Amino acid sequence: MFFRLLFTSLLLGSTIILQLSESPSPLAKPLLVLYGLIAAIFLLSFIYAVILPRLKRALIFIYIQIAADTFIVTLIIFVTGSFSSIFSFLYLVVIIYSSMLLFRKGIIIMAALCSIQYGIMVDLEYYGFINPFVMEGNFTAVNYPGGHVVFKILVIMVACFAVALLSSLLSEQIRKTKDELLALEERVKRVEKLAYMGEMAAGMAHEIKNPLAALAGSIQILRQGIRYQPEHDKLMQIVLRETDRLSTLVNNFLLFAKPPAAKVEKVKLDSAVAETVKLFEKDASCFGRISIK
Repeated sequence: MFFRLLFTSLLLGSTIILQLSESPSPLAKPLLVLYGLIAAIFLLSFIYAVILPRLKRALIFIYIQIAADTFIVTLIIFVTGSFSSIFSFLYLVVIIYSSMLLFRKGIIIMAALCSIQYGIMVDLEYYGFINPFVMEGNFTAVNYPGGHVVFKILVIMVACFAVALLSSLLSEQIRKTKDELLALEERVKRVEKLAYMGEMAAGMAHEIKNPLAALAGSIQILRQGIRYQPEHDKLMQIVLRETDRLSTLVNNFLLFAKPPAAKVEKVKLDSAVAETVKLFEKDASCFGRISIK
């Protein structure tokens, strides 16, 4: 909103200065219209700032705001000479910034609205229904051949639609890239959260493993220090077996959560091969199926 006001103020301010250099009175009709435009734009901006936070359907408001901007641009062009105005490019500015707020359909609608307004204004000027404010040395559409007038209207229309298509393509690519970046950011957050949970789980596993080792050691000492009783010995065997099972589960979890780093070591190849051969010889599933020569 601030940059919109700043751009409008600079543009209309420079236009007023240009008109003052051509007009002997600061209260000439074109200047009065420009004064009114500046006041209207500031008033509309204030109304927009008040209404926008309370709106539930912001998209409709955006359409209304951009459409109002196209009418303001048309009025600026009319005040500065209509057909001979140098501010026809402002339609393209409106279309470009509309691409930041609307999708392709809305941008095309705004391009069509700009083209229709410009075409109607120049046609009315050419047929004498309206008389724009013309700076000294410029001509109205009446002074040009009809073909020249139609050609300029077509140029403005083609420029509006071309800029609309290019702006929509760029805005869609930017939105797509933004969505991909957001998805990547969410994925990184999930990975970091999982890594943190893995570290917590590994720490808890270590805390569980230490009491299990102490428990198993204590049972072993008690088993050796007390007189043998079958019932007590059976219970101790159950405790030791379950302790070993839990310790194995914890070790497997730690191996999964934090696998040990690979270490490169030198080995004797003949010993490794001999152990492998012996392993296959003792394996019942491979007996008689594999022979080493």
